Amino acid sequence: MEADIPVKEIMTREVCVARKDESVLKASRRMIEFGVGSIVVVENGRPVGIVTESDIIRKVVARNKVPSEVKLEEIMTYPIITIKPTASIREAANIMLKKGIRRLPVVDGEKLVGIVTDTDILSVSIDLGEYLGLIKESYIETESEEIGKCEICGRIAELIDVDGKRICEDCYESY
Repeated sequence: MEADIPVKEIMTREVCVARKDESVLKASRRMIEFGVGSIVVVENGRPVGIVTESDIIRKVVARNKVPSEVKLEEIMTYPIITIKPTASIREAANIMLKKGIRRLPVVDGEKLVGIVTDTDILSVSIDLGEYLGLIKESYIETESEEIGKCEICGRIAELIDVDGKRICEDCYESY
């Protein structure tokens, strides 16, 4: 990655969260609803743990436990590893590689403000490579447009501010 984009530009702002006293069954249903592979366990808006699909398989299903009887605090991974929104995606990728994790909750102070995944970082790497290739082929002068993750479709692209949302040009046309 040639550019050090801050994590806040690619993170997902709407995080799938639950309380630690919630059942694995309820949390699993919320994960399906969000279409994600993890749920961040929070206390007073502060992340205290994380539960992934893998945790549910290894710690509940494989042990033949009843998901409605197991609380998230029994299987969550803690203490949780987090990152600041101003940190670079390069730093996020390094943390993920060193710690062997695929998701990093993003915290501002102690407050959960988003989550960044290995998929987010990979999509930026691919998009940046294609984008930089296009720039090298034909130099186009643009006003300081920012590249980031579209809040509607999730694609990494040049973003436009519309009604407080940062969206790509394609989503702007159908907005």
